[in-house]
Amino acid sequence: MSEAKKPSRGDVLAGKYEIEKELGVGMLGTTFLVRSVQSGKHLALKVIHPRLVANVRDRERFKATFDRAREVKHDGLVRLGELGDDRGHLFFTEEYFPSQNLRQLMDEYQAAARPFALVEACQIAVKVAEALAPLHAAGIVHRNLKPENVLVASRNTGPGGKNVVRTVKVTDQGIADVVSPTIFAESYVRRDEAKYLAPELSGFDQDAAPAADVYSIGVMLYELLVGQPPRGTYLSPTQLRGDLPEHIDNVVELAIATTPEDRYPTPADMVADIQRSFSADLDDAPKRPSVKRILAGTAVSVVILGAVGGWFALRDAPDPVLEAAAADDTIRRQVAAQSRTLTEAELNAMVESHPEMLYVPEGPYVKGRLRQEDATGHASQSEVLSKVVPVDGFFIDRFEFPNRLKGKDGQPERATTRMTWQQAADACQALGKRLCSDDEWEKACKGPSNTVYAYGDAYDEVPCGKGVEDARLLGEPQTCVSQYGVWGLSGGVREWTGTLAGAKGNRALVKGGLRANNARGSRCAFAVDESTGYADGTLSFRCCLDASAPEAGAPAAGTPEAGTPAPAEEAAPKP
Repeated sequence: MSEAKKPSRGDVLAGKYEIEKELGVGMLGTTFLVRSVQSGKHLALKVIHPRLVANVRDRERFKATFDRAREVKHDGLVRLGELGDDRGHLFFTEEYFPSQNLRQLMDEYQAAARPFALVEACQIAVKVAEALAPLHAAGIVHRNLKPENVLVASRNTGPGGKNVVRTVKVTDQGIADVVSPTIFAESYVRRDEAKYLAPELSGFDQDAAPAADVYSIGVMLYELLVGQPPRGTYLSPTQLRGDLPEHIDNVVELAIATTPEDRYPTPADMVADIQRSFSADLDDAPKRPSVKRILAGTAVSVVILGAVGGWFALRDAPDPVLEAAAADDTIRRQVAAQSRTLTEAELNAMVESHPEMLYVPEGPYVKGRLRQEDATGHASQSEVLSKVVPVDGFFIDRFEFPNRLKGKDGQPERATTRMTWQQAADACQALGKRLCSDDEWEKACKGPSNTVYAYGDAYDEVPCGKGVEDARLLGEPQTCVSQYGVWGLSGGVREWTGTLAGAKGNRALVKGGLRANNARGSRCAFAVDESTGYADGTLSFRCCLDASAPEAGAPAAGTPEAGTPAPAEEAAPKP
């Protein structure tokens, strides 16, 4: 990539990341959606503006800042990946979180002349504030909080889809520290985002305290409530909207005070005040929304480990959904503590040994339904309840059989279907592999966080489609990927496993789908048993391999080639 040439679709940076499209341009640089050439996983990649890292000192500061920010982990923070260089162009990768930014969501509401409800605005502000707590604990102040750096994934739930659940993630955390104080201040003087910048950061002093981020959250909360950011001597939210309770004026006033000493010291203090604002002490406040509405909306949007502690604790009686989620969180933390994270060298070695497969390390996982699944009605009481099961390390095919995105003719592939259990087992054996056990399949689906679906805890048709009703190409949709990088486990065709069921051994467990009820069938824990002689257009498979097994090879002579059904019974065309 030359200095003059802007990266574009098809370019491969550092021999690792193929650009698929541009996502946006900001103060730090240009962000692209890229695909890892090695793993096939999608990531976001930001190419830094050259002037920000123009000399050795700037680059050293960038690396130190990036390494420091990468160590901070929270479900509300976009995970940072690798720092790299492509012919003098510095870049870094981060988790790709399919979403829209808060600015786009605000624009949608304004276009529809629709205000954010108080509960919606508070939920978003609270989730942003909670994500900043571990950053501040690590001594990092974001300094560049604005709607463009707040990512929001929204989905409708409940009867008629009337309820909206939102998952919120903050991006660019700590990265503003790579910008020299002079460039940072000058950039904001010229840019519209200056309205989110704390007054003390508009000069050329690089020092910042958590109260600076509080200011940014306060401005965004104000804008969510009234449709525009505060300017000069601003009107209070209740002066612009008659349906808001008076206590919200106090929250905003404290958050966006001109002097840092007059603000909430930390975002956590702001969250606590929002919670107190909805307490029973304010029962006489006009038009106050119920605490349970705020609690329910916030609780469902929280993802995976450690999230329960961040939910609103204000409630009149124990909430069974929250109690079930808390129990799930406890067992998932215990399992996570017993699991080993591979080093980068180990992971690279595993990938190189079987490039067409992914490695799932040894260790326990949570088998069966989680307690929160009982509350949704998607789980069956006959399923095992939250049992910790050890699993040896194994390799698993990235995609359903034939585990390749394009055939010999160069055309996109579809999953091979209409094969009996024995035909599937033979096809894997011909490649030196075997059918995956139900435990291996389920662990690969749940990922290290032991989620309900491959993509998270709440059912969503967007990441993986509608299940077996969808006839699609391998690797599509691109968002249907588990945390281990395995594709299609909560969407598309059903899959044979190598686990037999029944006293006669003539039935085998099938995972990954249920016709007309994908909310239940695409759960990682769901399984049915089918006759080993059965085959239909919704039933496929993928192969696994013991971690200690020799490298899988080409099909042996006289055995069916990958993607070709064995002749035991007539195989219908792929759907």
